[in-house]
Amino acid sequence: MSHLTDIGREGGLHVWMPRLFIIGIVAILGITTAWELLDEHDIIARSTAVANPAAISGPPCPALGAVQFQQALGVGPKLAYTFDFNGDSFGRAFGYADCDVAAAKGSGGLGSYDICQFTSPAILYVKTPRGAFYFQPGIGQKATVTTAGGQARCVMAAPKYDS
Repeated sequence: MSHLTDIGREGGLHVWMPRLFIIGIVAILGITTAWELLDEHDIIARSTAVANPAAISGPPCPALGAVQFQQALGVGPKLAYTFDFNGDSFGRAFGYADCDVAAAKGSGGLGSYDICQFTSPAILYVKTPRGAFYFQPGIGQKATVTTAGGQARCVMAAPKYDS
């Protein structure tokens, strides 16, 4: 009879309870992760619609090397305004800036890059994980910087600020 009691204990609730607990934790983590990914996808999609990357076109901003940038700062306007956005750093001498994100191609709507538009930056500094980039759109010129793939690109246009 003790043999039958042991068999009953092997399949008892006390054996299944830790397994059910682990299954519950895994299910909660899976649902939470899926919820966060859907939320991130929605935020990126809305921001992409606001930024409207397709509307941003223009001639490239004059690019500078590091030495040229330092020389320009020595005789011209200084970087009065610096800020970080999504892990990238931006600096400008004048004007206003407004940043959004846009969906990165091939990311399934989960990857993104920055789009920052400037009213009259004069000179721009951008630092991404791929390095530092320098541009000199000039005083009174609008500019937009994108950081797709960690590569900063600047064009002489800022649709958000066009009147």
